[in-house]
Amino acid sequence: MKNKLKLLYWLPAVVMMLLIFQFSTANGEQSSGLSLGLTQKIIDTVTSVANIDLTPGEKLSMIEAIHGPVRKLGHLTEYALFAITVAFPLYTFHQKRRWNLLFWCEGICILYACSDEFHQLFVPERSGQITDVLIDSIGITFGLLIFFLFLKIYNRYKPK
Repeated sequence: MKNKLKLLYWLPAVVMMLLIFQFSTANGEQSSGLSLGLTQKIIDTVTSVANIDLTPGEKLSMIEAIHGPVRKLGHLTEYALFAITVAFPLYTFHQKRRWNLLFWCEGICILYACSDEFHQLFVPERSGQITDVLIDSIGITFGLLIFFLFLKIYNRYKPK
């Protein structure tokens, strides 16, 4: 029974996989629309907070300038979160440590990133990009750095 409960540690990773899969199932127009809406909200928030008044042309120009980076930042952040959700059960349930943890987590997450880009080859108006796998890999590494930093802080201050 206890081992079955430990399998629940994998639930956040499975949820992240399903979320990533859902994002990848959106066709090109839907995917672009989602990130475009986020880009517009970012610009609206920044201009509101900074009290900047933009003409519609200036706003459109800003949207075009940062839309691509916002899309790539989405890849990076979703895979950083995915790496954290994979690292946690590997560390707690499977007792992976240091380089072993790094190897297994990077391997699982990069394989999923590759399968995700392969999946996009079959989605209308989408394409699989090796550059996206590279960006995902940076996100995975960033997520693992956050995980290791959390472990270091936790181990330093945990009750003895």
